[in-house]
Amino acid sequence: MLTLIVCNYLFFCAKELLIPALPEKANIERGYVTPQQVYNLLNAEAGQPSLHDRYYILILDCRSAERYKQSHLVTARASVTVMHPELGCLISCVQLQEFSIILLYAEEGQSPVGSQEARADSPTLQHCFFQLSALGMDPVILQGGYSAFHSLYPFLCTPRMVLLESERCSLTIYPSEVLEGALYQGSASQAHDYRITKNLHITHVVNATAEISDAFPSVLRYLRLRLSDDAQQDLRQALPEASRFIAKALRGAPGAPGGRVLVHCSLGRSRSSVLTLGFLMEHRRWSLLHAFRWLKERRACAAPNAGFLQQLSDYEELLFGQRLTSLDDIRL
Repeated sequence: MLTLIVCNYLFFCAKELLIPALPEKANIERGYVTPQQVYNLLNAEAGQPSLHDRYYILILDCRSAERYKQSHLVTARASVTVMHPELGCLISCVQLQEFSIILLYAEEGQSPVGSQEARADSPTLQHCFFQLSALGMDPVILQGGYSAFHSLYPFLCTPRMVLLESERCSLTIYPSEVLEGALYQGSASQAHDYRITKNLHITHVVNATAEISDAFPSVLRYLRLRLSDDAQQDLRQALPEASRFIAKALRGAPGAPGGRVLVHCSLGRSRSSVLTLGFLMEHRRWSLLHAFRWLKERRACAAPNAGFLQQLSDYEELLFGQRLTSLDDIRL
């Protein structure tokens, strides 16, 4: 153990200390959410998949009935079944208030809400937005509309209506997208679902479990880190090893596109989170606090144990030469 400590110390002393950077803020119009945000909303988990709760999110498709029938976001309803242009709201305000999120989308568009361009591009959506707002709701609009979402996540679009609880509970829940089109974090069951890895174009997997085997070693490249979800688990080797593996996978070979990485443990909460955070700190040069907030915005169930957080604080000091984050500011 002493040899390992000395080697780690010498390794980081030999490296130039990192200069902290801030995550870039996305330029999103007021009232809009990005396709990536919607992807993560649809796949959010809090004990169980949020999408299985029929009052979690109300998605209203504000396109034509024909376009809706062809394909729509999973669980979406045709807007005229809720907000009729002439008859007004077809379900009570009490029912509307039950929903945690109300999402609207048209075919395309991201013009400022209420602008002449937006009214011309998607009059039905604008009508629904302001009608819901007048009823005290706080709806949000999918930036770029159905077209933008479908181009990135066609597997979350369907011609089927999904209304019954039994239908919701049969839906596939995907890993969280931490870095768009690049880095994902999820559970062992998701990592063992070949349809999920194929739909997300996963090329590399970090398996952070001691108890679960690699699912598709003949197809995907794996880094196996036999970690236990124990506050005493030593991460001094695992953090830099996982960071190197992820960074190399995302860069890809010379002249070839970068890969996509899935980091998983058993439930996708603690062991996988600590490895994702270590990568964001080292390769995005974010403090532990900024990396943690970024991850929690995309995977609300992420919750590394107290021992892991302390080791991440130590890792932050190794990377930047000082502790930038107070663990009192980390809110699980």
